[in-house]
Formats: sequence, structure tokens, C-alpha cells
Amino acid sequence: MTTDHLSTWDDARRLADELEVQIHLASMDARDRWRELEPRLEKLEEAIAHSGEHVGDAIVQEVKDVRDALRALRDQVYTHARSDYVHGW
Repeated sequence: MTTDHLSTWDDARRLADELEVQIHLASMDARDRWRELEPRLEKLEEAIAHSGEHVGDAIVQEVKDVRDALRALRDQVYTHARSDYVHGW
């Protein structure tokens, strides 16, 4: 994997770890989206582990797609949490 690809994967993995901690406070919709993303993340980890340095374009694109979906979910969770805090639980 190139340095750029590793950076993208590291970003996706960091977002996933961050979300895993926050997801229990999230809305049902956010939890459902997390459950959809988790298997994709696991599948990507396996694909990356098996491919070594020669990651194909499809894997690179999937990493980017998952990272973007994780970012969107993180933003939704944070927005929801801030709204709850401001308006009271």
C-alpha cells in the first residue's frame, strides 16, 4: 500500500474506532448505519491484510467509500449529541 493509501486507511480505522465508542449514544438510524458499515470494515481489513503492498484499485476505492461513510455517520452522531445537549435530554 502506498503512503497515501495507508493514510486513507488509517483515517478510516480511526473514525471507526471513534464511532464505536460513541455509537451507544446515537440514534437508532445511526446504529443501523454502523451495523451496515462494520462488516465492510472487517472485509476491507482482511482484503488489505491478504493483498500486502499490492492493493488493487477496487480496494482503494472501497476504503475511500467506507471512510466517507464513516465521516458522514460521525457527523450525524455528533450533530445529534450536540442537539440533545443543547435542548436537554
